[in-house]
Amino acid sequence: MNRIQILPESVKKKIAAGEVVEGPFSVVKELVENSIDAASTEIEVEVYDSGLKKIVVRDNGSGIHRDDVALALMEHATSKIREIGDIERIATFGFRGEALSSIAEISRITMYTRTSGGEEGARLAYREGSLELRDYAGPVGTTIIVENLFYNTPARKKFLKSKSVEMRNIRTVFLRMALAHPEIRFALLSEGKPGIRLERTATIADRAAQVYGSETMKLLQPARLSDISVSIEGFLSTPDYLKSTRSMQMLYVNRRPVEYRYLGFLLSRAYEGIATQGRHPAAILFIDVDPGLIDVNIHPAKREIKFFDQKYFDSLIAALCRKALGERPHAIGDDVLRTESAPGDETEYGRDEVLSFGADEVREDRASGTAGEAHRRKEDRPAEGADSAAARSIVNEGAAPYRELRGHTEVRAVGVVFDTYILCEDAESLCIIDFHAAHERFIYNELMKKESPFESQALVFPKVVELSMEEFGVINEHAAFLAEIGFDMDEFSENAVIIRSVPVLAAGIDIDGFFADLLESLAGDEGKAAGVRERVAQRIACHSARRAGDGLSAPEIDLIIRKTFSGEYELRCPHGRPFVYRLGRSDMEKMFKRS
Repeated sequence: MNRIQILPESVKKKIAAGEVVEGPFSVVKELVENSIDAASTEIEVEVYDSGLKKIVVRDNGSGIHRDDVALALMEHATSKIREIGDIERIATFGFRGEALSSIAEISRITMYTRTSGGEEGARLAYREGSLELRDYAGPVGTTIIVENLFYNTPARKKFLKSKSVEMRNIRTVFLRMALAHPEIRFALLSEGKPGIRLERTATIADRAAQVYGSETMKLLQPARLSDISVSIEGFLSTPDYLKSTRSMQMLYVNRRPVEYRYLGFLLSRAYEGIATQGRHPAAILFIDVDPGLIDVNIHPAKREIKFFDQKYFDSLIAALCRKALGERPHAIGDDVLRTESAPGDETEYGRDEVLSFGADEVREDRASGTAGEAHRRKEDRPAEGADSAAARSIVNEGAAPYRELRGHTEVRAVGVVFDTYILCEDAESLCIIDFHAAHERFIYNELMKKESPFESQALVFPKVVELSMEEFGVINEHAAFLAEIGFDMDEFSENAVIIRSVPVLAAGIDIDGFFADLLESLAGDEGKAAGVRERVAQRIACHSARRAGDGLSAPEIDLIIRKTFSGEYELRCPHGRPFVYRLGRSDMEKMFKRS
């Protein structure tokens, strides 16, 4: 029978470390929080091998007194609380006294520190329980070097994400902390090369413009409310700025980024009359509250807090949303009432329009007056994987109707209805094709052929795309693949890229819309190459395909029909929607009581 025993000290420390340090991003978070608490005005983070090999955090803060350096790595050692009452009014970011101790337990840590009043500072090296202390005569502030993270806990290391994902997590944590502290100059370096640099700004709004770009901030409405002991302010989506993920929904309490499980629900309810299914508002919210009215000590990694009155804070967030939505009139876009191009209008590239269906192309001179002059209208992309309930009622469910369509060659075009659907017939049925979804499938298949070379088409006027710093990092991660499929682009500034050419298959693409959609999709990617290729191909196909309302010429209609029934393509768009439905002769005869 197993007997109860006290765990060895080394095991207890590693268990505690596991609660605090989830990955390299946790180390960056804990060390940067300490630097902020030290009243630093400059903080620099440097990482190697996505933080697994080395993490360096430098600051110019107050430093640690030479006589206290040896205590800094001990468990429950802190300068931020003195008695139990202090825990009820926490006003700092680090307070539990566990971070440095936990990090030291699963890495090799070196610290250099000096205070402004001390002639000599200290250098501390900690290796597997052995502590070495020497004199240090460097600048005022603290530098902490964490090396070989998780070297003695291989099980924890095994469950880390890919290096690209871990680096993305570091960027996310870094930017979210920097956002709330415009008074501090921040820098993030990777492998010794400059990555992100944020100069000090006067306001959080200016810092947010650095992080997300000035164009994005124009689409967010600032708002503020205050009460006796609580104030809330932030930036919320205008009705015309909605995203496909909740990645830009953030809550700060006393400038601490926190996870609040009800935030997404509150925002969705506030925007329910505006946001369509699958679209979410952006919100960057800051609550300032008396520290005695919240509990920040409920999570080892300090990610969550407890409000003294949750309903009250929920009502504040809802009221701020109402205020933001009520302060700006809803604007009508320039092209809402425009359905046709004016005579002589040209395409973005000033030449003949090209409708590409993979290997085949149908060229059409816009000046000739042929079909296809309809102005391309903006259309909301349907939710991925969604089927149309109305369309399902036309035919029986199952794969049989789609299999039966394959290989048909005697199919004749009847026409186009509602500027959206091609009608065609064979000897026994009427078929309805959603030509946008069909065109998506043709382009997607061409992009997914790994052996195919992707021809580029140069833009007459190179396009500059402004990105948030987080998005800029994602683009850099996948730059090689984007170049492989035909995007020629270079860094333009710290948060912008310049596009010089696009794939021929995407000749008419809305570049801003494509990259916005793609980046939201890649934000949750686990770094798998196949997943990236599929996501990029889906987005190119969606943004390049002819849309409802676009005019089609007779050769284009025939080409869509021929490809649809060639047997080469799955009869669903890349998002999973079927794009062909069949109404059989026998079904029609039953409808009209002929049988």
